Amino acid sequence: MLEIKEISVAFDRPVLKNISLTAKKGQIIGLVGKSGAGKSTLLNVISGQLGPQHGSIKLDNELLPNAEQLLVPGYDQIKLVSQDYNLDPYHTVEENIREAAISLPEKIKIRRVEELLKLLKLNEIRDIKANETSGGEQQRLSIARAIALRPEVLLLDEPFSNLDSQLRALLFKYILKLRHEEQLTIILVSHEGQDVLGLSDAIYFLNNGKLSPRKTPYNAYYQLNHLGNAKLLGIVNQVNKDGLKVRFRPDEYQVAEGGTLALTFDYFIFLGTQYLNYFSGPNQELIILSSIEPFKANVQINISRKQKKN
Repeated sequence: MLEIKEISVAFDRPVLKNISLTAKKGQIIGLVGKSGAGKSTLLNVISGQLGPQHGSIKLDNELLPNAEQLLVPGYDQIKLVSQDYNLDPYHTVEENIREAAISLPEKIKIRRVEELLKLLKLNEIRDIKANETSGGEQQRLSIARAIALRPEVLLLDEPFSNLDSQLRALLFKYILKLRHEEQLTIILVSHEGQDVLGLSDAIYFLNNGKLSPRKTPYNAYYQLNHLGNAKLLGIVNQVNKDGLKVRFRPDEYQVAEGGTLALTFDYFIFLGTQYLNYFSGPNQELIILSSIEPFKANVQINISRKQKKN
């Protein structure tokens, strides 16, 4: 188990404020926050690249040394894949992985390199130089290098940035495969909450250096008390009703004659798996409803909020 306890970091100002979280072996933890919220700083602390002013990190009940006590930055058991990938650009894909596994005995090294080429679907490009591969291939190669020596924890910093939808879907597959086959604990960081929603066992939000309580993905999506956090996971509708602000997701409604909310139809857009229907509310609020078939006229609805799940 990875245990982060009361981590605080300050530069000219406080960046992380008493951050605590836990991740069990084989879990995927999503960490969501806006740019500048402190996500990358937290990953640098967890990976041993940066020493906190306060707090501790334990792995399997063993207290890890502060980064400032390390001769070489970083923990062997915890590896970080950053946004710059950190590859040797003029060496081949296979050579990059071999370099990362260089401390292994030769026979074990050969076997491990072959395992990783197969696991991350890099075998067909093994002889291509890293700087000649695509963004998605470089992302997978960076992950292969990070796990070459079988760490216990893998930290992924914005792994889906600059990837198209097809490559994102493939990376989803590889992350789940890594969790299963390597028994890795994975912390996945993104400012796009949709990227981590389907992969994570639990989600935390990071705002202004402070961490939210732990949430299931379902509850993180449907609990809308914190509007900023809710918007990181997708569209949020908000209307004034009986003097109160009522928030709901695009799927939290029922069409009903005489419904409590009368909407004026504007237009719809097709997203492949669903339509998004744009309406104006009673006070000209923008209201977006999702549906399998498009709306084409004014409608009356009842808001139907999802219940919290334990």
